[in-house]
Amino acid sequence: MTGTRVATVSALALTNLAFGWSLGYRSIRGYLLFWLVCGLVAAAASRLARLSSPSVDPADRVIRCGVIAFGLVTLGGLILGFTGLTGTGAFVAFAVLCCAAAFWTRPANPARPVPPPDLGWLAWALLVPLLAFVLVVGQLQSPLTLYDSLSYHLYFPARWLLAHRVSIVPTPFSDPAQAYQPANGELWFLWLMAPFHGDLVARIGQLPFLLLGAAAIYAIAVRVGAPRTHATLAVLLYLVARPIVEQAVGADVDLICSAMLLATLYFGLVAVDTDEVGDWALWGVSLGLFWGSKYLALVFSPVVLVFPFVRGVRPRALWAIPGVVLFALPWYLRNWIVAGSPIYPASLQVGRLVIARGAFTREAMINTVFHAVDPKLLPPIVAHAFGVPLFVVWLPLAIAGAVFVLRRQPRWPGTFIVVVPALMLALFWFGLPVNVDSRFLLGAVAVAFIPTAFAFGIGRTSAAWLQATCVVALAWVLTGASGDVPMSLPWYMAGWLRFEGLVPRSSLALFAALAAVGAIAWRLTIRAPTYRPAVLAALVGCSAVGLARASDGSDRLALSSIFVRPALVAGWDFVRATVHDATIAYTGNNVPYPLFGDRLTNRVYYVSIDRHVDWSLHDYARVRRRSTTASPLVLARPSGELLPIDEHAGAYEDASRPRYERIEGFRDAWIANLRTLGVTCLFVTSLSAYEIDNQWHNEGGFPIEDQWAREDPAAFKLVYDNETVRVYRVAF
Repeated sequence: MTGTRVATVSALALTNLAFGWSLGYRSIRGYLLFWLVCGLVAAAASRLARLSSPSVDPADRVIRCGVIAFGLVTLGGLILGFTGLTGTGAFVAFAVLCCAAAFWTRPANPARPVPPPDLGWLAWALLVPLLAFVLVVGQLQSPLTLYDSLSYHLYFPARWLLAHRVSIVPTPFSDPAQAYQPANGELWFLWLMAPFHGDLVARIGQLPFLLLGAAAIYAIAVRVGAPRTHATLAVLLYLVARPIVEQAVGADVDLICSAMLLATLYFGLVAVDTDEVGDWALWGVSLGLFWGSKYLALVFSPVVLVFPFVRGVRPRALWAIPGVVLFALPWYLRNWIVAGSPIYPASLQVGRLVIARGAFTREAMINTVFHAVDPKLLPPIVAHAFGVPLFVVWLPLAIAGAVFVLRRQPRWPGTFIVVVPALMLALFWFGLPVNVDSRFLLGAVAVAFIPTAFAFGIGRTSAAWLQATCVVALAWVLTGASGDVPMSLPWYMAGWLRFEGLVPRSSLALFAALAAVGAIAWRLTIRAPTYRPAVLAALVGCSAVGLARASDGSDRLALSSIFVRPALVAGWDFVRATVHDATIAYTGNNVPYPLFGDRLTNRVYYVSIDRHVDWSLHDYARVRRRSTTASPLVLARPSGELLPIDEHAGAYEDASRPRYERIEGFRDAWIANLRTLGVTCLFVTSLSAYEIDNQWHNEGGFPIEDQWAREDPAAFKLVYDNETVRVYRVAF
């Protein structure tokens, strides 16, 4: 087994090196530090996983190691980030301490080598081309694959890395909640960015969580009673779901959040059966990581809090508390202390009783064009959450599997797993203010694949039908068809019901060729199953590197548009090519991450236009709450999300977009702030449709900073200009 691990790790390291070298990351020190930290964390996680349970099941071990490794990285980020010690050397030192502590404990439970499960030729035929395509697209196209990675998922870690400290970063032109979200996922990206001082690995930072989610689906299906070959069907369907693949090629945190949900469900099922301290503790770790990844996790809490009460109250479930305290509480406690509410900028209230006051109420959050009340919109939202071709395949299989599970005895845990997606759908529809974003159903979609493992019963005679159905289903999902479902939908759902396949027609032949290679490799290794992980890693790595040399990756997967204007991308390209080692002030939008440059050579800030250079939303809200007079609304006015509100005195607790940072502005104060921060470049974009009706703008749609810069050509030299972007050299 040691030789297999060395070969697998070597294949992954060489793939990392090949991609990084071609993208200009040519510091051997960076690679060595990254591999060292990975090795130390992996060794510590493996040791702690063996201490938590004597299980030798490969899927169980993968899930335990994955959750513990994520927990160690998060713990290191929290400790080092809040103490101002963030940096590569500190991460290495922390990893060494973790590894030493893990091996200082009592001897691990002896574990006999167990070969990995035989996923079958079909799994290899899918995994080789799919993972290769994901690697190519992620390495060559990300972060321009997901909007939020540009807005804050990568922007925050970059700011933290340069400042060596985790802090609240203002987001004045977008959702104000971004600055206060629990950020375990961002700490993961921070750890990946540190050794390279760039996003070489962070841009595909969710890929490990794709594999962790697949392992959890497999393990849950087997635990519920599915044969291992049948459980593979659920995994394969999960891997080709368009929203999940789109997350795997980018740096959002939705896939991280859904993987932690799956892990929490799995450890909950295990802990209910064993009632062991180690299993309850690990359930608490995964639960803390889940709650600490996104506010969304709080909405889905009911589905994971039932376990301590199954078959009676479980006192040992109290061992879960340390995990929650370590990995979730710091974020909510920080917000409560600094801003006044643990879920800031929203207020925490029960009914009409306000427990902790935020910047606005839940009623203000519902004042959005993206809050739906018409149940007729729910089917297209759910279909889009799967991808329409996959939804057509999944629905009959899931119904057949659910009927089989519901008729079986005992009811637990099969009935629970079948009900979880429906419960999450109800929580999504009634609990979320923005309840049309199908991305928030990613966790429910992942769990919903598990019943498909029972679509053909549990007998061996169904294997042929199972494989035939899987081949047809995967072929349909990958190729798709032209046209869409004829249905009248709101403007923001345009294109949601297309039958578009996951792989463009131009790449189908190449995908099929790599699938054949994968199937043949599975057959050739049938007598050496222990070497299969290494062979699979080598095949995926070689295929991905070869594909990257042949194209830019843009035609490998059919991804949804992130609706970034080409003129904005052109502005980013200009900055990337001409601006280095500069301090850049941005304004007009909240997608500033590309301004850092390829190696984070620039420092990037939003610079306040009033006299409060270091204020965030909670500072402004606190002052506004004490005001009893109507605001002059000089440069901006509060509103809902694409919906208006009535003007009034005092704080705008009825506005989910209060825009306090932009209401008042003074040219002299702005200039002073630019000088304080040492700004040498100003990047101005025109206001988006979300902002332009509520902020002052000139004839080109640009904010007030552009007007001030144009009035002083001696200090602000215009060096780039298009319909969306203006770039100024700043020299005072």
